[in-house]
Amino acid sequence: MNAKTQNSFNLEISKPVGIVARNLIKVYDDPSSDSGIIALRGVELNVKPGSLVSIIGPSGAGKSTLLNVLGAMYPPTAGELYVGSIPVHSLRHWQIDYYHQKIVGFLWQLPERNLLPELSAEENVEYVMQIAGYPKDKRKERIKYLLTAVGVWERRTHKLGQLSGGEAQRVGLAVALANEPAILLADEPTGELDSETTMEVIGYLQDLNKDEDLTMVIVTHDGRFERMTHQSFHILDGMISGVRRSITGEAAKDWRSAEREELAFVDQFGNVRIPSELRKRHAIGSYVRFVSEDGRLYIEPAEVSTNE
Repeated sequence: MNAKTQNSFNLEISKPVGIVARNLIKVYDDPSSDSGIIALRGVELNVKPGSLVSIIGPSGAGKSTLLNVLGAMYPPTAGELYVGSIPVHSLRHWQIDYYHQKIVGFLWQLPERNLLPELSAEENVEYVMQIAGYPKDKRKERIKYLLTAVGVWERRTHKLGQLSGGEAQRVGLAVALANEPAILLADEPTGELDSETTMEVIGYLQDLNKDEDLTMVIVTHDGRFERMTHQSFHILDGMISGVRRSITGEAAKDWRSAEREELAFVDQFGNVRIPSELRKRHAIGSYVRFVSEDGRLYIEPAEVSTNE
């Protein structure tokens, strides 16, 4: 076995997989500045294997950059990123191609990024399989399974221009899962859809998360994803500012009745990041006091004299 084959074998993983990010930093070159543009400022994530999570934040918060780093589209400037046992931050050249073809699936906001317009729905799914060397004798069975699972089997012969926005996005989801990836990364997958179709797509994502033993990361500004995923990471100014998770451990089917709890984020250095709305609600300034009573730890605002 040559070195390349051995390394390919080492890149193989069993589903489900977890994702661990440690102090991820991403700085873009800026021709007008010597300092560059800092998009990620020490992001840390711990995504459980097989979970459906969302990353939510306003425009410019760094969520799309984070998704691209998770997908090995961009290398991080610093920090570590592991998908299962794979050190994504260290991948190079053909290893990145292998990662894209075998490990990760992408679902983009715009259907034209997911589908080739000259191909039918089933041809789009098979095309991805051909590129990645998916076994020919298994293709037809999986194509039918996927297009049926997302409710568009009856539209299998239709091309992009003949599909509605929701149908095109569902075909895109089938394309993203064609090669049985271990993780799915979705960037604003419902950004162009109406409310009813959005809920349908979320439902398909939830079902496939279980059926395919997938780990899913959804980047969005849609608050319904926050309530209908196992865990939600809030990103602001390139840092994870807070975490919300399902109290029951299940992804809710109805966002209006979802029960969530809010957590403060503690990074690898022990720094606690208190969500901005909690800081405002409890008038927390630059300092807090830790109080330990009866086995419980409390955090309360602390004023500091200007003479200190």
